[in-house]
Amino acid sequence: IFVCKFIKMDTIKYNSVNSDPNACPKKGVLKQTNRVDLTSRPRLQILSSPVLRSGPVSVAKPSKHLFNSVFDGVAHPNKAALSLKAKPNLKQLWLPPGVSGRIYDSPKTLVAASQAPQASQTRGGGEGPAVKLKNLLSESVKRESKLVTGRLDNGMEYVILPNKLPPKRFEAHLEIHAGSVDEQPDEQGMAHLVEHVTFLGSRKRENLLGTGARANAYTDFHHTVFHVHAPLTGSVGENMIPRVLEALREVAFEPQFLEERIEKERKAVTAEAQMMNTIEYRVDCQLLQFLHAENNLSCRFPIGHMDQVQRWTREQLLKFWGKWYFPANATLYLVGDFERDAKDVVSWVNDCFGRIPAPRVGSPLPSATFSPSDMAASWISKRAEGGSKASSLFTSLMGGGANSGGAGAGGQNTAANAAEGNVATPPLKTKHSVRPPVEHLFGYGSLAPATAVPSQVPISVFRHPLLQQFMLTLFCKLPIQPMTRMGDLRVLLMLRIILSVFQFRINGRYVQADPPFQAISLDVSDSSREGCAVSTLTITAEPSGWAGAVRVAVEESRRVQQHGLTEGELSRYLQAILRDSSQLAGQADKIPSIDTLNFVMEGLSCGHVVMSHRDAHEALLKVAETVTLSDVNALCRSVMAFAAFYGQEEELVQEAAGNPAAFAGLGPTRCTSVVACLPAYVDNEGHSISQGAVSGRGANLNPASGHLDADTIDLEQIKSQMKQQEEQEAKAAPPGARTFDLPSEEIIKALRADGLTVTPPLDIELPSVLLSDKEVAELVLSRRPSFAPVRVGTRSMVHPSTCPNTGVVQRRLANGIYVNYRHTDNEPSGGLIRVLFNGGRLAEKVGAAADGFGAVAVGVRALSESGAVGRWSREQVEMFCVSNLVNCALDSDEENIVLDVHFVVDNGGMKSAFQFLHLFLDQPVWDDHAVTRAKAAFLTGQKLTQKSLERASVERVMSAMLGPDRCFRDPTPEELQALTLDGIKQRLSSLMHTGNMEVEVVGDFDPRQLEEYLLTYLGTVRPQPSPLPITSHPLKFRNPPRPERHQRWHLQDSDERACAYIGGRAPVRWGPINGLAGANHLGVINTSSITPSAIAASLERDAQPLGPLVGSVLPPVGEKAIMTNATRQAVTAARRAHPLFRSVILGLLAEIINSRLFTTVRDTLGLTYDVDFETTMFDRIRYSWFMVHVTSHPSQIEAALNASASVLRDVAAQPISRHELLRAKTTLLTRHDSDLKDNNYWIGLLSHLQNPLVPHKVLDCLRDLKAMYECATVEDVSLLYAQFDLRDDAIFTCVGTSGSKNPLEAATK
Repeated sequence: IFVCKFIKMDTIKYNSVNSDPNACPKKGVLKQTNRVDLTSRPRLQILSSPVLRSGPVSVAKPSKHLFNSVFDGVAHPNKAALSLKAKPNLKQLWLPPGVSGRIYDSPKTLVAASQAPQASQTRGGGEGPAVKLKNLLSESVKRESKLVTGRLDNGMEYVILPNKLPPKRFEAHLEIHAGSVDEQPDEQGMAHLVEHVTFLGSRKRENLLGTGARANAYTDFHHTVFHVHAPLTGSVGENMIPRVLEALREVAFEPQFLEERIEKERKAVTAEAQMMNTIEYRVDCQLLQFLHAENNLSCRFPIGHMDQVQRWTREQLLKFWGKWYFPANATLYLVGDFERDAKDVVSWVNDCFGRIPAPRVGSPLPSATFSPSDMAASWISKRAEGGSKASSLFTSLMGGGANSGGAGAGGQNTAANAAEGNVATPPLKTKHSVRPPVEHLFGYGSLAPATAVPSQVPISVFRHPLLQQFMLTLFCKLPIQPMTRMGDLRVLLMLRIILSVFQFRINGRYVQADPPFQAISLDVSDSSREGCAVSTLTITAEPSGWAGAVRVAVEESRRVQQHGLTEGELSRYLQAILRDSSQLAGQADKIPSIDTLNFVMEGLSCGHVVMSHRDAHEALLKVAETVTLSDVNALCRSVMAFAAFYGQEEELVQEAAGNPAAFAGLGPTRCTSVVACLPAYVDNEGHSISQGAVSGRGANLNPASGHLDADTIDLEQIKSQMKQQEEQEAKAAPPGARTFDLPSEEIIKALRADGLTVTPPLDIELPSVLLSDKEVAELVLSRRPSFAPVRVGTRSMVHPSTCPNTGVVQRRLANGIYVNYRHTDNEPSGGLIRVLFNGGRLAEKVGAAADGFGAVAVGVRALSESGAVGRWSREQVEMFCVSNLVNCALDSDEENIVLDVHFVVDNGGMKSAFQFLHLFLDQPVWDDHAVTRAKAAFLTGQKLTQKSLERASVERVMSAMLGPDRCFRDPTPEELQALTLDGIKQRLSSLMHTGNMEVEVVGDFDPRQLEEYLLTYLGTVRPQPSPLPITSHPLKFRNPPRPERHQRWHLQDSDERACAYIGGRAPVRWGPINGLAGANHLGVINTSSITPSAIAASLERDAQPLGPLVGSVLPPVGEKAIMTNATRQAVTAARRAHPLFRSVILGLLAEIINSRLFTTVRDTLGLTYDVDFETTMFDRIRYSWFMVHVTSHPSQIEAALNASASVLRDVAAQPISRHELLRAKTTLLTRHDSDLKDNNYWIGLLSHLQNPLVPHKVLDCLRDLKAMYECATVEDVSLLYAQFDLRDDAIFTCVGTSGSKNPLEAATK
């Protein structure tokens, strides 16, 4: 930015940076006033500075950041003038304080005369506030000092960053800069298939299994990534870093490309495409298609064309690999706890990857007989003879430059020609300088049709019968602005404030009676995978309320754009963001390596400077002091323009030209695309309709939205959409429904909102506290809180000491609340509170009634919708929580009502959290409108479930198993209609009180302060004893006729998909060993007595209430190779009598079965891409079941189902090996050690430790968890496996298919 500072009447001091000899010198003082002529620079544009509010005129290139501004200086007596030929429509120009000016029309020139210096400016050449601000914002941000980057001689880049969490583990990600956008028209899906073949064909990658390492891979638009999470030390003490690097080298640069592997992965990719081909992904497909209509991002989805995938030969795959998989087109990321200097890590990287020669431009691509692994072995042999021969070998096989369609630049000369001396040696291949290699049309600047998106882009419409909601998405694409300077950080800070305020205002509109929308969200984010920044406004609503929803979104967007923020909003959110930043800085050493690596990879890809969290916080504090309301509101006018004034872009551009100071950044934004996703049919009143079965368990209320989740969208969907739409519209509407006919013109009219005027926002009173000191004192005086005795072993103590084995402290308040807490430094200055109420969905009454089925689920949702407590409104409570960094989430499951409260310990954060908790428990606010919204949310979720192949199939299995008992599924419309506010309130009040409540607290707090808050705020909650056990209706597994036990159904759709489920009863997680079939009280197994009838009797015993734990819990002891039979029996009996025995063994069994399912059904048979096994792990419910889920193509789903069932049954014929058990132990123990650094994991460990309804979970379980995994034997796992009855007449199955034709009907014919 050119900055003028007027020193005296005839002198201007200026600073500029320019290499042009005709431009201003870098520093200087002209003895006369300065004329700045822009006639020779017609592409430059006059802009005001968005950050220097007391500064002067600035000039910038439209497509560059404002800091890149220069212009020429020419002496002119007594005046400062700017030629304005480049801005013919300019009417006003902002001038520095104390300077007057006038625009002359002929020639178009601004002449500004200087006056005396202002009081705020410094005489004698010193710097005033404006210059100091300019200097601060132009400073480069500080790069992460521990970040090590470099490039090997062969061009491969590496990024290394030490990170302490999780300890003694690391992440290694190898990024190949080639993705789906690099594919040719006949290669669509090849990047993804090559990823599969190279990754799963690697022996060294496979040999990492069992070491505690986890590996995977994925393909995206712009890159392919192979990643490994591994321990620092292997099972025999070896250093794992070199071993992991060797595996990644083999994956990327030494693959086998065996025909057998290629055929397997064809099947896997096809199954993956079928699995992900849901309506949600089809919506994503449409959003991406219209968002990036001008480039290949709209038609090069990673999953590709399945017809092409089936045709490619090995030679074609090899050529693609040879074209893109070379060192200079790869970047290696290593983040973790290396326990050594980064130089050592660099040395390992160089030793492993540095020996891969760099290919040159123009080298031939691999032939069909080429073997990359043979090439590598040959190269190693040649290297021993002489390095040059090895290099030429690799070059001849790994070539393919720009002229043959590969990456990099250079001529057509070959290495052979160079060797003969005919021409110069071709240059080395390099990656594209721009990733992804696409061009965008951006939503800012000129309206010239050749260079930008035109004014008022059309509405693109996607209709589908499976859609239930109206969803409108407005996009604005902008260039990524690299975060390299303090000014960039300042803009990001202001942007975050704007987004937060907008969402807060939308939330305020939502709590009003009968809101016309279900959700309105605004997002602005950089996307390295798409090579641009995208602003997104998403509106979802019932079809009948679409116009009102659009009006609310436009109205609030226009309010922010025109009137900006209030002083109160700016102050509150600025302070909240700074507090959040401070906490993040304090947790800098507690962020997992995977999160750090993803942050670094994304940041570097976007061109940002990677900063440490502490440095970022210090920088944020500096720029926060410079943020003013006028600056933020200028950014509002630019950022919100695309959503506020659709179709009025030309007027905004003219306004910006006439008053550039009113806009910041790139100026007013505009829509680059608008996509409407509409249901094909609605009922006669315009509401969404439902078809098919009743709802399934759980409701996903989040609509498919955003443009970033298209990794596995099948491109065939795009080509079939128009035909599909015509076919669906040609069909008659379902009974009681009509076609939802919404013309684009109506949406345009709603978005334009001509004549809509908005008033400035009103500030909301922010409470500094929710309970005053006087109110707290009165509560303490009247209710006299105290601690009550806690049962510890055989004794009762009021203040038991900290458990030496677990670090857990247990308390009980006199009003009945149980408390378990543990101090951790996992999140410095952060903490988490969980409040648990016994009951959950199982405590709901059966049938339609005022307090009947659904009362708990709907009531919990209604309390969350209300958000008000005590005398404070939802808006006040939300703002209070935002300002104090308190985050609350209320939910219910089958067993519990759960309230989680995240808080910051410092600056009154923990006190604020406990004040909220007191009011929530003691003075909740019930709102009839909130109940109405909660009912509507469940009804919408139910309708979405009915159109979901997976959810509807699960519901059929649950219905067959449990029959009319639907406590694990959502209420019907009739049951929802019957619920009333009073009934819901009565039902929840019987559960949510002190006599039925346990509180867990984990965090970096002062224990003395925590106990003070426990007494003051929780101890003063009104006491209410609870009768135990909690009333609940009984469960009973059914024995239905075979057609109901094994079901097949079809969902009419244009796309073919299929899924299958296998379910059945399973042993519960808590219970004595003698409750299992074939085992006595000593844990001795009699396999001959494990019969179907014995298993059934065992499961019925499990269903009985669990009695108290008898006797003390002994720590488990592992079996040794040499011990007496008596000792071995005693050790086995003690281990199997441990309360954790069932939980631990069931976890190991699930891990082993999942490994076998993957190996057999997916890898060997190629019938699926996704298959998994799990058991329910309830704490109080005395019933449990298992479920296997598998997806495939309709033509293969029966085979996939049968193969999955065979894997389950074959465990009996092919007993579990010690190697399988060891691998499962390593995986689960590694996960446990890593999760111990997570407060959420600790909260789960503490839950129910004092719950009378979970009597077998005691502190000794936490003490012995790791030892139980280590001591488990193959015989233990076999014993639990034997409790599963897997006969046809004991399991339940359901196969769901979708497509235009029902395969069952075709089979019958």
